Amino acid sequence: FRNVPYDWINKQKSNQHWLIKEGEKFLFPGGGTMFPNGVGEYVDHMVELIPEMKDGTIRTAIDTGCGVASWGGDLLDRGILTLSLAPRDNHEAQVQFALERGIPAILGIISTQRLPFPSNSFDMAHCSRCLIPWTEFGGVYLLEVHRILRPGGFWVLSGPPVNYENRWRGWNTTIEDQKSDYEKLQDLLTSMCFKLYNKKGDIAVWQKDSDDTCYKKLVNPDDSIEPDSAWYTPLRPCVVAPGPKIKKSVLESIPKWPERLQVASERISDVHGGNANAFKHDIGKWKVRAKHYKKLLPAIGTDKIRNVMDMNTVYGGFAAAFIDSPLWVMNVVSSYAPNTLPVIYDRGLIGTYQDWCEAFSTYPRTYDLLHVDGLFTAESHRCEMKYVLLEMDRILRPMGYAIIRESSYYVDAIATITKGMKWSCRKEDTEYGVEKEKILVCQKKLWYSSNQTS
Repeated sequence: FRNVPYDWINKQKSNQHWLIKEGEKFLFPGGGTMFPNGVGEYVDHMVELIPEMKDGTIRTAIDTGCGVASWGGDLLDRGILTLSLAPRDNHEAQVQFALERGIPAILGIISTQRLPFPSNSFDMAHCSRCLIPWTEFGGVYLLEVHRILRPGGFWVLSGPPVNYENRWRGWNTTIEDQKSDYEKLQDLLTSMCFKLYNKKGDIAVWQKDSDDTCYKKLVNPDDSIEPDSAWYTPLRPCVVAPGPKIKKSVLESIPKWPERLQVASERISDVHGGNANAFKHDIGKWKVRAKHYKKLLPAIGTDKIRNVMDMNTVYGGFAAAFIDSPLWVMNVVSSYAPNTLPVIYDRGLIGTYQDWCEAFSTYPRTYDLLHVDGLFTAESHRCEMKYVLLEMDRILRPMGYAIIRESSYYVDAIATITKGMKWSCRKEDTEYGVEKEKILVCQKKLWYSSNQTS
């Protein structure tokens, strides 16, 4: 409660069972606008419509306009890793609530620029009355969902105008208007190469075409902007048609979870120097490193560490090595580094693009562990190291940890700055004990300013 001191949302949403305040705790019954009987029952209905949610076919999902992320939280228990997305709107800190609960979430909105994810990545996308005007502005917001959704992936909508025949009275509209909205939505989805997959009650499911028959009929598919360009890239009102290289990345072609975690994606060939051997080497390297990290920081693998960020990953090796631990990892790929994020999503992991000379799109004190491997060596020429460390301090929870792996030169320089930030750090050898590379294991201390006005 002290990290999310917003009681307004509790009062406004009390009739929808989003959250309940009891003393200094917020409880989450699992309700929402479209699932007042609890999110478990809602997801059960969804699983009836999409059997692929049960057998490992669907592994990654995105929830647009996620609220307090109850849907993503329920799916985590079912082995589906969901990235919940919401802006800081009049509901205040919805994403912060999600991160307090230990659910993967990021501040964001489908607005004027592409979301910071590669194309053809998520296995499923979801909107539960998220109030996004899907059919407005030439359907540009839906086109962005289409871009990030894997061929063969599913788009799930509950709320208006689905089930308009029975619900229109509660939506302060007319049945004619809702019917028109549904038909407009269906026509728009068909024009984007979606097919209605299943529909029952308040939930409708569409599937993105995985063959190129439909896309060949499009008049103006978007080939002017690279489909994975997603850092300060404007939205465009065009369909991003999957290219020929995507054939083996369609949902029905990739291995099911958990086998896909250890399989080199076909898209690795798009990465400079990327191939199956490099991928296999990365897996072996991180198994050794993870074992060493657990010795240096025994809290990894316990309930002390839940929200983790790998600040400059390559193939998601750190996340894969800790896959059996009770934690989730936000894999961050630098917007200036080779684009390996599609490979990470193909493995069944989640992540985002980021320029570390800017702030990360999250609330303060929302991560328990930050991992850095060579970030300062790679990017210190672009911005001062102290600013990156101060951003790490903002993101990290008090008493949270950082594992910083750098050259000996940078480790010593970083240690000086972290002392000024009142972190407690110790220098350790790497698993191979070489002198040119060291590890800093740090803990952010809880302290208060002596100046009450600061």
